[in-house]
Amino acid sequence: MSKVGIFGGAFDPPHTGHTELASAAKKELKLAEMLIIPTGEPPHKSGCRTAFADRAKMAELAFPASEGFIVSDIEKKLGGKSFTINTIRALRDIYPAKTEFYLLIGGDQLFTIEKWFRYEALLKECRVCAVTRDGVDYADMQEYANELGRVKVLNLPIPAVSSSEVRGKIAVGEDVSGLVPDPVLQYINDRGLYRG
Repeated sequence: MSKVGIFGGAFDPPHTGHTELASAAKKELKLAEMLIIPTGEPPHKSGCRTAFADRAKMAELAFPASEGFIVSDIEKKLGGKSFTINTIRALRDIYPAKTEFYLLIGGDQLFTIEKWFRYEALLKECRVCAVTRDGVDYADMQEYANELGRVKVLNLPIPAVSSSEVRGKIAVGEDVSGLVPDPVLQYINDRGLYRG
C-alpha cells in the first residue's frame, strides 16, 4: 500500500515554511511521495495575484522531484473552484485503489474544517494531518482531532514565514534571502514578480 502526501496551497510564492513543512511531514509520515498542488481557484479567496504558470514553476523549483516531490496541475485541469474533496476524488481516479492519501493542513485550518465543502466525505477519503502553527495550542488541536476522527496532529518545527510577508518585503525592496529557496528567489527576480 502506497502512502501519498497532498500539500496544496497558493504557493504565491512558495517559501521555506512550505518546504520545511513538506519535508518534515514526508519523513514523519513515511510517505512514498508528496504531491504539491498549486491552487487553481480557491473557494475562500478572491484569487491568486500571480498566474498559475508562475506559481507552478516556483513550486517545481522549491520542491525537487529528486526528493520525492511531484508538482501537480490537477486543480488547474479540474477548473472552477478548487474544493479539496473534488481534488482527492480526481486523484483516486489516477492512483491505484489501495493508495492511502495524507492531506496536510495548517493547524488553524483544522478548527474550521467543518465549514469545508463535504468535509465528512473528505475525512473518509483521506487521512487529514494538521500541522501545529504559532498561536495554536497543540493540546486543543489533539482534542479536536480526536473528536473528528481520521485526523493526525503533527508537531513539526517550521519557520514562521508567510507568502504575504515575502510579497510585502519584495514590494518595498527588502531582501528575502532565506525566506524563499534560492531557485525561487532567482525566478522571482528574473520575472520581476511582486514588485511594488
